[in-house]
Amino acid sequence: MSETPLELWILLAGLLGLSGFFSASETALFSLSPAQAAGAGRRVRAMLARPREALVTVPLCNLVVNLAFFAFASKVRIGEGESARLASGFAALLAVLVAGEILPKSLALRAPVGVASAGSWPLSVLLRLMSPARRLIHALLEPLVRLASPRRRDGGEVTPETLGRVLERSAKDGLLETGEANLLSEIVELGGIRVREIMTARVDALMLKADADPAPIVREALAAKFTWLPVYEESRDEVLGLVKLRDLLAEKPRPVRQLVMPVKFVPEVARVLDLLHAFREDRAAEAVVVDEWGGTAGVVTIEDVFEEIVGELRVEGEEREKPVVPLGEGRFRVAGGLSIRDWNEEFGARVVPTEFETVGGFVTALLGRVPRAGDRVRSGELVCEVREVSGRRVRQVDMYIEQRGGEEDEG
Repeated sequence: MSETPLELWILLAGLLGLSGFFSASETALFSLSPAQAAGAGRRVRAMLARPREALVTVPLCNLVVNLAFFAFASKVRIGEGESARLASGFAALLAVLVAGEILPKSLALRAPVGVASAGSWPLSVLLRLMSPARRLIHALLEPLVRLASPRRRDGGEVTPETLGRVLERSAKDGLLETGEANLLSEIVELGGIRVREIMTARVDALMLKADADPAPIVREALAAKFTWLPVYEESRDEVLGLVKLRDLLAEKPRPVRQLVMPVKFVPEVARVLDLLHAFREDRAAEAVVVDEWGGTAGVVTIEDVFEEIVGELRVEGEEREKPVVPLGEGRFRVAGGLSIRDWNEEFGARVVPTEFETVGGFVTALLGRVPRAGDRVRSGELVCEVREVSGRRVRQVDMYIEQRGGEEDEG
């Protein structure tokens, strides 16, 4: 009987380690809650934004590694005869099950954030390298998946629109008070609203740099009646946590870094209803919103959620700018930050396409450049005239319907 070369043992150990890595990474990645994913790092969030890529690539690589392990393990001899070959095969299978599957997955379930973060860099590189193979597999399997998948039956799903109609009918029939029906309708709609639609955008959010003098920002925060501020390192994409305003106003305030508290991170594509559940579970009232690349998109609070349900909350005596002001003769002055969904609800018709988030974004897309005051642009019969611009953002737009043909024009 010839001895097994040391190089073969090293190769088998390496393959077994790779098998464990892929198993742990897959388990950790797809067991993260939305809150854990938001705090797991930019690469993890980018992978979860495109889950199909990881779901195809990681198991495929794990399968290839395991097949290679069994192929090389067959060259190991622990004796002569049929029983020795069976024992060798059983030992290889046991090694893969224990060291390549059970232990790594158990570890990943115990510490999903740490495991996902640790494996994010090699996995992100692997996803890029495997892109051609993944596209080929998708092209081969997609027809089979469509053939095997049962067709959906229309009418089998209860949608927010259906529930809304039921509540409206219940109010008309006297089963519910009108106010109760309206409140329930708003709650039902939370399931279809994304966090990015109710958040305060990054450019409008007050944020405090960790090493900066907090006094100027604190004055602005007090004027705006804020109770907390996000704290960042060098860039607004590097949020460290939050600081309570009361701590900054103490008689003997400590350095900002010593006052930083953990903050909740939520993806901008999360649904508002899920955000509300997360706030309740974590007993939180504020969160930093991140985009698909892990950058800071804005901030959101429990007050934003309540305002979505019951309308704008105001302190007595507080005046806020109205998002829609009638100007007469069918013209309206509209805030650039008004969401398209709110616009369409206000006027009861989808005049503006819903693929845009805000009126300002809609106008910018029509112009194809940074808007300037005085710009005029058309979308069908809808005419938009830019009235006020701050930096690169549209602040106010005059909108009206013009019953005539014509191409889009710019001022």
